[in-house]
Amino acid sequence: MVLLFLPHAGGSARSYSSFRRFLPKELKVVTMELSGRFTRPGDPLLDTVEDCVSDLIDKHRDVLADEEYAIFGHSMGTVLACELVRQARAKGLKLPVHVFFSGKNPPDEDVRCFENVENATDEEIVSFFAKNSLSSNAPVPDEELMRTLSRILCTDVRMAERYRTTPAEVGLECDITVFYGEDDVLMQGVDMRSWERFTSGRCEVIGFSGGHFYYTGCKEEVCRIIAEKLGY
Repeated sequence: MVLLFLPHAGGSARSYSSFRRFLPKELKVVTMELSGRFTRPGDPLLDTVEDCVSDLIDKHRDVLADEEYAIFGHSMGTVLACELVRQARAKGLKLPVHVFFSGKNPPDEDVRCFENVENATDEEIVSFFAKNSLSSNAPVPDEELMRTLSRILCTDVRMAERYRTTPAEVGLECDITVFYGEDDVLMQGVDMRSWERFTSGRCEVIGFSGGHFYYTGCKEEVCRIIAEKLGY
């Protein structure tokens, strides 16, 4: 089986490479990188969820057409996961056997970082994410690199905030597991059980101590649950 990891806003595929050491060796881990980010600097910086997912499907069509797979998406990754399922069905590809949604409310709920992200400046976005520990990118002394990281973060935030889809459009039939940090500022007042509307399968919600990147302190336990849900 293949486990696809979808990145958070401003995050690289490499953000999830450390999960491998806690997962069964029999489980093939594929960390997906969006066009124009990090390990794909020569590709265009796509700025809509739909275009990013269409590009990922083209790059990983062999997996989506032939392999049994599951998805783990954190924060913006949950949005990408929903769109990947929607497009996979439309293109006649296989659908996931399990989806792990982490650190974000469902994409049909009006819970956003900004009242209107189109009116938010890059500086306001970067400041909000830094103030609330919502970015995994530490400050770097290289000004040009810092500008690149900020541009990627702002592009990701804007496209994730703009994205909308409904349970009917996603139409999952597999079981899903929802993870979140109990101290995550974005999750206060959010009922994570509302994800159950997105599947006809079972939905289990699991909270962990910690903030938006709760899994940094309990990665082994998260991976144990993932392995168990996938039958390992």
